[in-house]
Amino acid sequence: MSRFRMYPTCEQGQQMLLHCAHARYVWNLAVEQHTHWKPGRTSAPGFAEQRRQLTEARQESDWLGAGNADV
Repeated sequence: MSRFRMYPTCEQGQQMLLHCAHARYVWNLAVEQHTHWKPGRTSAPGFAEQRRQLTEARQESDWLGAGNADV
């Protein structure tokens, strides 16, 4: 396995932290949706529905929309 060490500039480090913040926020929302699901309710949203919701959220939020769409 190859290993590489990164030495980002201060600006690059800030971008990496922002990317991680977006990813963590989206992940936590997805986990929350599935956590609130209970038997007897309609199923928790699947991948396609969550992707649609994320697209809407990116359009409504400048902070989330400024991030990478691959999150």
